[in-house]
Amino acid sequence: MRIGPSGYASILMHAYPIHLRTSLSACAVLCCLSAWASDQPQTNTKTILIINPDGVLSDNVQVVDRAMYDVFAGSPQHTEILSQHVVTRPGVENEAEILALVKEKYQGRHIDLIIARGEPALDFVERNGDYLWPGTPAMFFSIPATSIYWRARPLHKSGIFIDDHYADTLALIRRLQPSVHRIIQMNVPGADEEKQMPQTNLSSAAKSDLAIETLPEMPLPTLLKRVGELPNDTALLVMAIEDDRDALLHSAGNTLKTISTATNTPMYGLHESYIGNGVVGGQVPDLVSHGRQAAKLALELLAHPDAAPIFQITRQSNCVVDNRQLMRWQFDPNTLPQQCERRFYTPTYWDRFGWQIMTFIFMLAAILGLLLLLQAQRRRRIGSDNEAVRQRTALAHVARLGSVGELTASIVHEINQPLGAILANVDAATMMLMQQKSHDKELVAILMDIRHDDMRASQIIQKLRTLLSKRTLELIPLSLNEIIDASKSLFGNLAIRHHSTLQVQLGENLPLIMGDSTHLQQVLTNLISNAMEAMSQFPPEQRILTLMTGTDEAGFVLLKISDYGPGIPIDVLPNIFDSFYTTKQDGMGMGLAIVQTIVHAHHGHIEVSNNPQGGATFRIRIPGLSSTTVSTFTQDQSDRFLSMHFE
Repeated sequence: MRIGPSGYASILMHAYPIHLRTSLSACAVLCCLSAWASDQPQTNTKTILIINPDGVLSDNVQVVDRAMYDVFAGSPQHTEILSQHVVTRPGVENEAEILALVKEKYQGRHIDLIIARGEPALDFVERNGDYLWPGTPAMFFSIPATSIYWRARPLHKSGIFIDDHYADTLALIRRLQPSVHRIIQMNVPGADEEKQMPQTNLSSAAKSDLAIETLPEMPLPTLLKRVGELPNDTALLVMAIEDDRDALLHSAGNTLKTISTATNTPMYGLHESYIGNGVVGGQVPDLVSHGRQAAKLALELLAHPDAAPIFQITRQSNCVVDNRQLMRWQFDPNTLPQQCERRFYTPTYWDRFGWQIMTFIFMLAAILGLLLLLQAQRRRRIGSDNEAVRQRTALAHVARLGSVGELTASIVHEINQPLGAILANVDAATMMLMQQKSHDKELVAILMDIRHDDMRASQIIQKLRTLLSKRTLELIPLSLNEIIDASKSLFGNLAIRHHSTLQVQLGENLPLIMGDSTHLQQVLTNLISNAMEAMSQFPPEQRILTLMTGTDEAGFVLLKISDYGPGIPIDVLPNIFDSFYTTKQDGMGMGLAIVQTIVHAHHGHIEVSNNPQGGATFRIRIPGLSSTTVSTFTQDQSDRFLSMHFE
């Protein structure tokens, strides 16, 4: 592709310095975006002349020209692009002289295609094209699609219209300003009311409850005063801005900024060049797509110059807003359509690195969770190790208790022998006295008392031997009431020793239980002994211990032992059944632990609570034979339970 030298435009620069010096930007863009082709002549090179209107061209021109250049550069068709700025207003002074200069400039130079940029340039080509470039095909681009409603299509000229997306911009206004009821349009000054009518009808069809008004042409100071008095439910929609007001040349950007500063309502626009100059935003045409579409049509006309006229509309658009204006009018960015571009917006760290931050947080949470899991496992392992150490210590201590038990059994054996001798002697004396015809009745009575006491002592010692002996747990059907009756003498001795009163209330018709009488007797002995020791600080008349049996609705046999002592401290209750936990100065802390183990071996449950009137109550529940089937323990299970007590 080859770009014509800017020297071509120097013919008109001296005659019309204002227009040409301010309108060479398009030519400069094309020159900057391309390089000179090879100096060797290209026999198949096509020359395109772009006609630009006089005056200041907006920044949109550069966007469109870059898009056109990309298409031309990628095409196999070699092209040479020339750019010409002309005075497009008819009836201008020295118009004939200007046309003569333009004709002389291109005299002898073959032009393959004329491209008119915008309506003024198209009007110029329609008026003077046959005179300046006779027989040369022409096309146009960058003409609003609304021109279709009021402008006759050019004869023998193809072109690309561009949709201004008026209705989409109204929808954007309603998103940002739900309470808007009035739209004030700033149209091209000097345009006929007939040309503005289709846009008004389109806006009315888009939202029937919107009042559409159009500001007439007025001086800039008057316009600034007018827009500063608009009500709050109004939005200002900029259709076009005239650069020349009051015979002074104004930049379109500066004009918009001035209006934006003066207005008390948000201002929107239909062109991308307005963004950044005080306009909130709008649904603006996609100028890149428009430029590419225009370039493709130009290449099509170069390949088929005699083809029938082709008319197309660029419908692609982009939602673009100025974030500074969003903040100024306190609009919620979340109400914007998806994929709406927020210019002049500095993304936060969350917007820029949101997914990286979430990934980091997730990984950190996973690591913390893993660490907590490992810590919990470590604590459980340490707890298991501590429990193993505690159990080994308990077993060692119980072994020492077993030694004491063996010593006690030996002592009982030694005492039982002289008691047996005494019993034998008493029996012999009694027989001798009975054989005599006359005997002293009082002496016989004394000997009978000695024998009775000896038998009583022997029975007590025998019970102690049974209690202290190492034996397997034998679960057989038995009656809890019978166990209590058989142990009354032992419990009575404990009551006499502690100066206490034992009250026994046995329930009637209790079901049998699967149990071991010796171990259940040990449970009763430990609980009664502890209760009587707890009441030792009270007067004898207050040392009352109650032992009750009964059943519950589930068929369990109940045993309740209540005292009127000081009760159990609240902080002691949770640990009262732990091994080696005791509040006594000379206690070992094994009594209640053994009681709980024996109860559990009978598939029972034990609990303790303080009484409202004082003292504590131990409650034991053991399943009756009528409610459940209790399996007989194996030898290994029995040894496991009993080894904790007596080994």
